[in-house]
Amino acid sequence: MRLFVGLPFPHQARRDFLLIQKGLQRGAVKGNFTAVGNFHLTLSFLGEVEEARLPAVFAALEAALLGPVSLSFQQLRRFEGGIWYLAPDPCPTLLQGQAQLAQALVAHGFSPERQVYVPHVTLGRKVLFPEGHASPKSLLRPIQARSEGARLFLSHRVDGQLRYDILQP
Repeated sequence: MRLFVGLPFPHQARRDFLLIQKGLQRGAVKGNFTAVGNFHLTLSFLGEVEEARLPAVFAALEAALLGPVSLSFQQLRRFEGGIWYLAPDPCPTLLQGQAQLAQALVAHGFSPERQVYVPHVTLGRKVLFPEGHASPKSLLRPIQARSEGARLFLSHRVDGQLRYDILQP
C-alpha cells in the first residue's frame, strides 16, 4: 500500500485552491493538475507499507497528537520540474506537529524522508508555460484553510485516475 500522512481540507478550502489552479491552467501549455478531491498538505510520505504495519502507523499518528490546524495561504510558488504549489504562511504549530510526527514514525519503526520539510499544497506537476509568461507569486486574497488534523492517506489508482483516500484505524 502506498501511504502518506497529510492534512485534508474541507470543501470550501479545496474550492479556493481549485480557483487558483484554474488560473494556472489557463496560462499553461501543459501540465498534470491535481484533482480537487486530492488537495492536501503532506506531513510525511511513507511509500510502500505492508498492510500488517497499519496499526503502527496509526499508533504513531496518535502519539504525534497533531490536531486541528488553521493555515493561511498567500504565496504561489514553484519547485524544480514545474511543480506549482500554494505555500502556507509560517505556522509553528504545523512545523512542531510535523516534527513530532516524524519522531513518532521513527519510534514505530518507519523511515520518513529526511529532507527539509516544505509545507505546501500541490496544484500541478510538470506545468509548462509559454516563453515570457509571468505567473503571480502572491494571491489577491489569502485562502484560509482549517484542517481537523493529520490523517493517513492511501494513494492508488481507480479507473486510471489517481486518488488519495483517507484510511481509518
